[in-house]
Amino acid sequence: MPLARLERTVNAPRDYCWAWLSDFNALQFLHPPGNLTEFSCEGSHVGARRFARFKPELGVDGQIVERLDVVHAPSVIVYSIVEQYPLPMRDYVAVVTMADAGASGTQVTWEGHYTEHGLPAAQMDDMLRAFYTLFLDGIEQAHALGRKPGQSPY
Repeated sequence: MPLARLERTVNAPRDYCWAWLSDFNALQFLHPPGNLTEFSCEGSHVGARRFARFKPELGVDGQIVERLDVVHAPSVIVYSIVEQYPLPMRDYVAVVTMADAGASGTQVTWEGHYTEHGLPAAQMDDMLRAFYTLFLDGIEQAHALGRKPGQSPY
């Protein structure tokens, strides 16, 4: 089973990163304006689902439905894609872990486990790491701008 993995120190405290990533609805604010054409979320409890559609230029044809599977405060979140697969992979499960990194940083490890389907693993890994980087950049930028978790950095 392929694994897309990103390890990074984010220049924001762990409680700030946790507040962003444990709020299942907040992901929409980490996308640049215009990336999402539709977004809704049922909440931030285990079992909650979020629904997203992307602008056609991003190459995601259809709705992504993700389910929040595990929330272990303040360090572990697990979510999966369920119901539909508009991405060229199957059986996606992501595990995000956080640990303190110095006085004001957070060591984030974001792993995407999946089954190959339609795209070679190396290309899919690059695509997933690009999304993880986008989200962590957004959290870092929001923190630098003094924004509260859930307030867009854009």
